Amino acid sequence: MNADVDDELRRLADDPAFPHRDAARRAIRFRDGGDVADLVAIEDDPHPCQSTDVLFAMAGAQRAWLNWVPMPSEAIINVADEVGRRRAQGEQLEVSGLGLSAAEPPSAMTACQRVAGPVEVGIAEFPQPDIRTPVRPVRYAVWRYDGENPVPAVPAPSGEAVRVLHEVAGEPWPSLLSGYLQAAPLGKLPLDELLGLLAHLPGPPDMPRWRHLATTTPTYWYRLLQPWVCLGILHHASDEPWLVSTRREVLMDLAFGVEDWVSDAALFALVTVAFRESEQRDEVRALVRARLDAAMGAPRLVTIEESLARLMLVTPGCTPDDRAAAEIVLARAEAGEEDETGGGRGDRARPEPKKRRWWQRRG
Repeated sequence: MNADVDDELRRLADDPAFPHRDAARRAIRFRDGGDVADLVAIEDDPHPCQSTDVLFAMAGAQRAWLNWVPMPSEAIINVADEVGRRRAQGEQLEVSGLGLSAAEPPSAMTACQRVAGPVEVGIAEFPQPDIRTPVRPVRYAVWRYDGENPVPAVPAPSGEAVRVLHEVAGEPWPSLLSGYLQAAPLGKLPLDELLGLLAHLPGPPDMPRWRHLATTTPTYWYRLLQPWVCLGILHHASDEPWLVSTRREVLMDLAFGVEDWVSDAALFALVTVAFRESEQRDEVRALVRARLDAAMGAPRLVTIEESLARLMLVTPGCTPDDRAAAEIVLARAEAGEEDETGGGRGDRARPEPKKRRWWQRRG
């Protein structure tokens, strides 16, 4: 797939009859070097049209957040996916309880329950900063905690809201810009319904893609649906000027609420705004960096840190310092994976990885 995209971009860049050769060259440079300024230049083409939209999508093909949502990395998700896979193979597997060394995001906990069933989860500790405490004080929230247990802070969505979600979100977006357009039907739902979808995590649509993924990574639907819903929030009360809009306030609150998949999903929607509206880029860049800094500054594992770093790299206006911070996170994540698989590189210096959480079956 990547080779096909790259070959086609080179063909377009070399075609003297193609009116957007410079945009094609920018797409090639972005795929080679990852400088988001090249991607922004495609969106800001002085003669935008369907061709530049296609070039934008080609530039971001198979790139995290531009074309797909990063896979979840929580320990409890690894358990849920294993349970789902083994059940799909016909094994009569029941899990009565799990133990976690430290708390994980409420969406991950809920996704596990959706796949594995009503599993009792024991949490050894809530290290600082406490995952139950919002990063900043917020008005809009989709989660609250009953002691150790995350529970939705909003009512469950209606059947109609779930139907619209299934209609919109059955497939990944070709690009975040086309995803924004595809999410318009979600924006017609009341805000309470959209927030309900984020917390109650309805199951996937009955279609071949998700029937297949149910046999390999059944939790991925729950990771994917939230960015789709946040794109839908961008269409809520769209007549309100952005800077005083409900949609802006909601997404900013979700980004800086309790640590969760909803946090980076909301930031993803804000990054989409930044691509579409150049006057919002400075604010959005600062928001993504602030949330990344909060994750990097935590003296414990933050499971969404890597996805925040990948989002930082595709945020319009990403500075060399922003990129350096994101690359530190990605290097640390790679080092941690190598340590786990025994694939360390010996003489290459690398950051000290954060200790990963363990899980165990109980009962």
